[in-house]
Amino acid sequence: MPKSFKLSLVVKGILISALCALVLSLLFSFILAFTRTPESELSLNIILGISIFCGSALTSYQAGAKGLYYGLAVGVGFMLFLLVVSAIFVSSSPSWLGFGEKTVISLVCSAVGGIMGAILKR
Repeated sequence: MPKSFKLSLVVKGILISALCALVLSLLFSFILAFTRTPESELSLNIILGISIFCGSALTSYQAGAKGLYYGLAVGVGFMLFLLVVSAIFVSSSPSWLGFGEKTVISLVCSAVGGIMGAILKR
């Protein structure tokens, strides 16, 4: 009998991704403050990719199956979460090209993380 899709695991994965992004952002902020490392858009995309990968991998690991579905659900949910948060806190309109770039990064990292989490469970 196939397992049903659990939305609670997806919400948990989105929260794990948000927490991971916060921790990585704070770590990167300390690195920028105390070294001469230049700030770039690439480092922000890396933080986004790593955090979504971790959230989707942990979610699909807990689910044990349907890794791609859980991974993509976490990635899409996290991007919607970022869109809502940026609409609340940023007064200017978003750069849709930048959002599209981050969405592609999110979907790729979440799909890979979801598949890896389901494989590691076996």
